[in-house]
Amino acid sequence: MNNQNQPTIHQSKVPIPTIRTIWLMGLGIPLALVMTWKWALLLDVCIITLCGLDYLSALRRLNIHVQRRIPSRLSYGIPLDIQIVTANMGERALAVQIRDQTPLTWEAAPVLKGLAQAKSVLELSYVVTPPERGVYTFGDLFMRVKGPFGFILRSLRSELSEEVKVYSNLGSFKYQDLATYRRMNLSWGLRQSRWRGNGREFDSLREYTEGDDLRKIDWKASARLDRPIVEEFQPEKNQIIMILMDAGRLMSAVTEGKSKLDHALDATVRLVQTVLSGGDQAGFIAFTDRVISFIPPKRTAEQLHMIMEQALHLAPDMVEPQYEEAFLLFRSRIRRRSLVVLFTDLLDDLASEKLLDAIGLLRPRHLPLCIAIRESEWDILLNRPPSVVEEVYERSVLQESLRQRKKTLRNLLQKGALALDLPPSRLSLGTIERYLEVKRRGLL
Repeated sequence: MNNQNQPTIHQSKVPIPTIRTIWLMGLGIPLALVMTWKWALLLDVCIITLCGLDYLSALRRLNIHVQRRIPSRLSYGIPLDIQIVTANMGERALAVQIRDQTPLTWEAAPVLKGLAQAKSVLELSYVVTPPERGVYTFGDLFMRVKGPFGFILRSLRSELSEEVKVYSNLGSFKYQDLATYRRMNLSWGLRQSRWRGNGREFDSLREYTEGDDLRKIDWKASARLDRPIVEEFQPEKNQIIMILMDAGRLMSAVTEGKSKLDHALDATVRLVQTVLSGGDQAGFIAFTDRVISFIPPKRTAEQLHMIMEQALHLAPDMVEPQYEEAFLLFRSRIRRRSLVVLFTDLLDDLASEKLLDAIGLLRPRHLPLCIAIRESEWDILLNRPPSVVEEVYERSVLQESLRQRKKTLRNLLQKGALALDLPPSRLSLGTIERYLEVKRRGLL
């Protein structure tokens, strides 16, 4: 995100003494003690005279331009390198001090120092990490230019206010497509599950491994290569993967430094990238006690950006999620069989009962995949021996909560849904693995 036009620069006529000036003025005190006050006064007069000359020289028009360069795509939690480019078109070198004005909730930018040579460009940079998703504003750039004699600083302010968008974290993950998933299974020596159903498209040939379906052997290729060769088939493409995002009160809980909603949105972005790269369609619904946004499923290259834009302003609301309303909207808009990936939480009985009552609206036409986000701190507490009485009570309450979650997950399975209970560290990869498994097994 670069400013193409030269910004307006406001120049202050109030001089600021440099460190050199302050030290020299301070020498007047020991000089007066060692010699006489007249020598100290003479020193101060000389310093003031040099400051005046420096000030008059600094008042000349400065032919200097400054520009901020920010990457076009920002993700929260990812360090961001911001460049400050200073173009000095004057005839003399300028010692500059520059400080950027970062958004209010971000860490403050450091003071950058450098020497801009005559008729040249000086590039300085600093690193800042966006703390959250959302739209933020960088303010003006403040600059101080040292006078030619180094006794005063001249203050400048460059109008460089600009708005930036910080999106969910689009990081890398282990594998992005089904072919890579199969190769990973082979390298780990895992058994390949049989393909089920029809509509499989030929993908490639490979050597037979233990556990392969004998019906998949290509006898002509095997005779030609003198070793067993099996045919690989790829799942059907252009299937619909619909992501439903609960933005209710339970998703406001913080674990591993971020809300559950933020963790779910990170997993959503990576899942959508995988879905689109595999040739399927991805759609998005966000809801609380009402539907907030709806993006119909598509397989276009712009779909990921559209979903990230919708998620930009999404924040948890302190209300109970209305699953029925979101499911009914989905059913009315999407007729084709789809994989419905629901990110939510199952902390209490009320939320669990509402989900169990509403899940029947999706079956049997669609395949629900309910993903509950578990606090990683729970695992830490359960694995740590209690040292005080309070921790014993905490473990007891936590074990009861986990028992209730497991019961709800079993009930979801009985109703024909798929279900996962994952900590944030496993959320993205676990979701992608289950999506790829659904594709591999031909469940859609």
